Amino acid sequence: MSDGPSELVKETARVLLRHLREHGGATKEELAKVADVSHPSIQRALTWLRDHCDSPVEFDRAAGRWVLRDPHFTLPLTDPDAQDLSAVLFAEALLAPLADEEITARLRRLAEQMDAEMRERGRAPSEGARPGTLVATLTTGSRTDPSVLSELFGAIGKRVVQIRYASPWSAAGGSRIHDVEPWQLRLHDGNMYLRAYSRTHREPRSFRVAQIEGAEVIEGLEPRESMPTLDKIWGDHDPAFGIDEDRPGTAILRIRAPVARWVAHNVWDPGQDDTWIEDGELLERRVAYRSCRELARRLLSLGAALESIEPQELREAVLDHAKTMVERLA
Repeated sequence: MSDGPSELVKETARVLLRHLREHGGATKEELAKVADVSHPSIQRALTWLRDHCDSPVEFDRAAGRWVLRDPHFTLPLTDPDAQDLSAVLFAEALLAPLADEEITARLRRLAEQMDAEMRERGRAPSEGARPGTLVATLTTGSRTDPSVLSELFGAIGKRVVQIRYASPWSAAGGSRIHDVEPWQLRLHDGNMYLRAYSRTHREPRSFRVAQIEGAEVIEGLEPRESMPTLDKIWGDHDPAFGIDEDRPGTAILRIRAPVARWVAHNVWDPGQDDTWIEDGELLERRVAYRSCRELARRLLSLGAALESIEPQELREAVLDHAKTMVERLA
């Protein structure tokens, strides 16, 4: 028995999508004529598109025609268009500073295959939309072991994993073993984090994936903690406020230009509130934070452009960092 649709079904589906995208709708008879196949083959292709590809192909009973409700819908792996290729190139560029070369190489090969598929079918990619034409740089990026990432992806919501974790905050150094039930992976400020229920600590914990030195599924064990709803996985606060939790609050910052004009175009959090105290010269930003120490490290990068910081505990955290840095570098 075949494990998937035949090449005839897939090729017919590609022809149907292109025709419906360009003409808005068609009867089954018209589709059979365009694809030059039998009515049963048309029905198999339509069924595959609807049931297995989750495509917005529907039968409009009033018009008596098959229609494509979303004209932008494509099958990126079998019938890519220029936007599909651009999306893969964008993903490759974004991940390059974060991921192991093996991960980005796979994305690059996918982009090359999509490019070749489009050219073979006479659908030229957009000018410049080829592997290597888009790059990205993240100054806070971290490397991720693809084998660890693969284990975590496969275990989310359904397996128990034993990880060997070298905490960056451990004074003793070395790594520790944790048994965890993975819930979600998240990219935050150039780093990837795992949110999981820690059986070792009997509570939810966040782990920086770059610090996970090894991961292995524990056979025979099933998760025992209920997975939270998506909006509660990282706790009661949006992770954009900070991955870890340390004296959460709301910062009131005043930043002097020209850095202020640069900061004004950066979104630290969707809920931030910016006010120009002096037009184009002095910016006041109010932003909620989950971690005082994490925001303090970020604020250090603004240097002398910072004119004031509230609340006091956040200001003191920044000053402590700055004082220690000056003492060590003096």
